[in-house]
Amino acid sequence: MGQARRQARRQELIDCHDCGSGVSFSAVACPHCGSTEPAGPAVQSRRELKRLRVEAHNDRRLIVVTALCAGLGAIYGAAMGAGGVASWWAALGYGFVGTIIGVPAAFVINISRGLFD
Repeated sequence: MGQARRQARRQELIDCHDCGSGVSFSAVACPHCGSTEPAGPAVQSRRELKRLRVEAHNDRRLIVVTALCAGLGAIYGAAMGAGGVASWWAALGYGFVGTIIGVPAAFVINISRGLFD
């Protein structure tokens, strides 16, 4: 009975990625070498890597479209302002409006690109 129990307990252990000693799969760190990843680094599937790349592209697109709309709004406000400080306030106001328009516009672009890719 004791040997069967030891074998069952041994099956619960994995080899540490760094030192090769037995360590529990649920351990936070290897008790022998102190490695914080005793199971080894996480390996992601191709599908997961593709999803992460798409999310990164979407985030970048959101920032670029929002900044572009804000910049165009600021340029329009500066050009249409009465001059001096009024132009600065108009640029700030229209830049804010451009930001408010840019976020949903980027969202729509991200959604529509997903439909056609």
